[in-house]
Amino acid sequence: MKNGTRGVLFITQRFPPHTGAAARRLRYLAQNFSKTGDVFVIRAGVPGIELDEVKETLVIAASDLRKLSGKNGKTLSGKAKENFPVKQLLKARQAFPFLYLTDDGGVRYRQQAYHKACKLIEKHGITTVFSSFRPWSDHLVARQLKRKYPHLVWIADFRDLPVDPVRKDVWWPGLQKWWGRKVVARADEMWAVSEGQEEQFMGWHPNIKVQRNALLKMPPICSTPLTDRFTIVYTGSLYPGLQSVAPLVGALRKMLAAGTMSPEKLCLVYRGKDAPVFAEWTKELPAACLDIQPSIAPAAAQKMQQNAQLLLLLNWSAPGYFGVLTAKLWDYLATARPVLALVNGPGDKELKGIIEGANAGAVFADEEQGRLEKWLSEQYAAWLKNGELPWFPDRQKLTSYL
Repeated sequence: MKNGTRGVLFITQRFPPHTGAAARRLRYLAQNFSKTGDVFVIRAGVPGIELDEVKETLVIAASDLRKLSGKNGKTLSGKAKENFPVKQLLKARQAFPFLYLTDDGGVRYRQQAYHKACKLIEKHGITTVFSSFRPWSDHLVARQLKRKYPHLVWIADFRDLPVDPVRKDVWWPGLQKWWGRKVVARADEMWAVSEGQEEQFMGWHPNIKVQRNALLKMPPICSTPLTDRFTIVYTGSLYPGLQSVAPLVGALRKMLAAGTMSPEKLCLVYRGKDAPVFAEWTKELPAACLDIQPSIAPAAAQKMQQNAQLLLLLNWSAPGYFGVLTAKLWDYLATARPVLALVNGPGDKELKGIIEGANAGAVFADEEQGRLEKWLSEQYAAWLKNGELPWFPDRQKLTSYL
């Protein structure tokens, strides 16, 4: 074993070679753990190329409601989730007591994961177990292991809020909080992805730590893409009812109507599975200003971000609710392109501190329409001079997020 440690066991269905924000977070954490001990993984899915840092991986091909429904592990579009019957079913699927049968992985996954984990712990003398929500299934397995092996250090990681007061995505929130606290009561540490999320977890556990998603690479000192149109780019999923692009649409319409911006010079770009939603949100802009397509490969999305003049980030907040730090934020920060963040709500002090504190763009709450229009006009005027908008992020500040 490395440095005298006995290693860590990851129990998580989203571990690589799965893709997406969850897998990236878990990859980063596993790589960090591998510096001081051996890493073992129990995950769902099918065999694939494993990380070099992982000593042993056990894969469970479990059936669950998502697969039986024909979704095959894929998420619904934002529009589909707004369908009332679907919304109610989703609230039930991730709520206690239904989740014992309906959560990702299902009963079979939990049974197999537990038995396989016991063998790994006894064979390798593992001393740490790491589980990550969502889904609850992985925490339930880790709780069983902690009961059997009290010496284990259990880290219960939360990438999302199980009971979100704004999204309201589970039935009986009071019951879910009570049950959730009981599940993680035996954990040694509980991890949250933001300070705002940590505040929402107050009372869940006596030892809550913030472990943000990481900035996976440093941005260049300066970025100066040359484009013949002023491109504002958004890539990825949309969340109707939470996000709003209305402040940007209003500002652009005002500039177009005043003649301070030419429609031939503007290009608002969207790539992702929720193209119909974005088209509806931006229908008041001239069609010539829009470039909306339903999908894009990750590599192409990254290149599009690097060549954008502005990167659009859509967040939400509420009184006492902030810190929605999506994986997209860290993707954007790595490009050195300025981020235009719109917070649908009273603002987000944590998001603002990260973006504006690193000179990586600007963050605007609902009531800051005037400041948004002024900032947007300034960036457009700077770009209009020669088709470039040079940007110099504070790399020293960003180093703290690596």
